[in-house]
Amino acid sequence: MKFILFHGSFASAESHWFPELKERLESLGQIVLIPQFPVDDWDGLTKAGQKTNPKNQSLIRWLDKFKKGTLNNIKKREKLCFIGHSLGCLFILHLVDKFNIKLDSAIFVSPFLEKLCRFWQIDKVNETFYKREIDFAIIKKLIPVSYVLYSDNDPYVDQKYPLDFAKKVNSSAIFVKKAGHMNSEIGLNKFPLVYELCKTRLSPTLYQ
Repeated sequence: MKFILFHGSFASAESHWFPELKERLESLGQIVLIPQFPVDDWDGLTKAGQKTNPKNQSLIRWLDKFKKGTLNNIKKREKLCFIGHSLGCLFILHLVDKFNIKLDSAIFVSPFLEKLCRFWQIDKVNETFYKREIDFAIIKKLIPVSYVLYSDNDPYVDQKYPLDFAKKVNSSAIFVKKAGHMNSEIGLNKFPLVYELCKTRLSPTLYQ
């Protein structure tokens, strides 16, 4: 299995629980890729003000980065599991739809499909990701198995958004109590639940 992890806005390939999950999956003999996409700096954007357009992050730039890099590392009929955090989840839908990528499964952590209206900085860098429509009928065929993880005290994503995401993508919704945005802000540098969900897509002989 090849696992590909997708970070969100203002984040990186080294963010949160990504490095630890990569290490654990690789110890099971799996291939793990964590591409880095262009992001903006929170403080820099805040200082520039709400009328400033993001310098780095946009859907076009992220798609281009994926096409020129990671897409070349995907083979036909290869078993794939995409794992996204925050905006990375919505980006996965764009990728699957645009490049017609058939997944074995996907894990969506704190996902959303629309403007969140809590922090203008987040809405600003994410706005181009909302403008391109997604064919959910195709998404359901290309992602036959998926999970949505959400919490009740996420400071950025109200739980109505991941639940709507799960409904439209036909994902199994999993509630994680008091887990915030499920990132390093709450000290979540390890995420056993995501690891265990990954293992369900592998043969038991690999980890027994």
